[in-house]
Amino acid sequence: MNQLMQLTQERRDIALGKGLSLAIGDLIATRGYAELETNLQQIMGNESIRSVTVTDMSGNVLALLERKAGSEKASPNFSVSKIAPPDSWVVSYLVEKTSDANILWYKVDLGIPLGWIRMESSNQTNDELLEKLRQNILLSVFVLFAGLFISSMLLVYQAKRKAQLAEIQLIRHNETLQDVAYLDTLTKIPNRLALERLLEAAIARSNENGHMLAVCFLDLDGFKAVNDQLGHQAGDELLIAAAGRTKRAIRETDSVIRLGGDEFVLLLGDLKDPQALSASIKRILDVLAAPFMINEQRVSISASIGVSLYPNDTGSINDLVDHADTAMYEAKSKGKNTWSVYQT
Repeated sequence: MNQLMQLTQERRDIALGKGLSLAIGDLIATRGYAELETNLQQIMGNESIRSVTVTDMSGNVLALLERKAGSEKASPNFSVSKIAPPDSWVVSYLVEKTSDANILWYKVDLGIPLGWIRMESSNQTNDELLEKLRQNILLSVFVLFAGLFISSMLLVYQAKRKAQLAEIQLIRHNETLQDVAYLDTLTKIPNRLALERLLEAAIARSNENGHMLAVCFLDLDGFKAVNDQLGHQAGDELLIAAAGRTKRAIRETDSVIRLGGDEFVLLLGDLKDPQALSASIKRILDVLAAPFMINEQRVSISASIGVSLYPNDTGSINDLVDHADTAMYEAKSKGKNTWSVYQT
């Protein structure tokens, strides 16, 4: 029962960390630290939680609430300005265990890593609590996860709307947040500046799991004709729609980056065999070849994709992208709406 309770507590903490990260992501982006502290006070209503800390990706403390020994009320602590975050920003969360506490690190990520949540909770139990858990565990788990699911869905909806409004406001006021610099302002996907760190992270995952990483250079066939005939606004709408379709065609662990114009780079990781790569590329080509409705007009384009496979291709980060670009031109020479792999 102790093990079950500890497992339940760990899952609860992770779920709380996920819900909290969705709720405060836009507050970090807009520097709404007063409202951020209010949200942390709600989490601290759980008496098993000793402290909650929110930092940026470098470990600079943005807000810290803690419950001192013998006190039921949580209060801010302004004496700590920086703590050491996890070494790897690739993971979503980490759980550390001590003799009397669980420490959860949960990454705040709205498409771009914004910071970390550090939540310390007690793992001490007593007989009365164990007995209560024995009697009510099924009902408690159901109520907890049902509530968290509903809350998470509402928080996701609110976070998406607030993030969009916050980004527009940040751009209008020329704010210099680093996170905004890594987003393409038109398509709202990572831009050229984000490519190097995303590719470094993808290579690290490939080295860790031993699977292939496909670096894909994608160019839209027929985009210039649409831009010339229907105008730049229609061209922008087509780019937004094409980026959205591509993003939905890949997995959450993969990335799509806009280099500029109608050129994109895709990072497709965890590929165990060539068949997996072929299936992924075909899915992307199919969704882009389906007609688009732009300004109430039916528009058809396609895509040519060049692929550089890591670790078969042992070049540098720049080499991988350049090799994929070379393979893309080979695909175009085959008649477009197809793909080609760079031969090392």
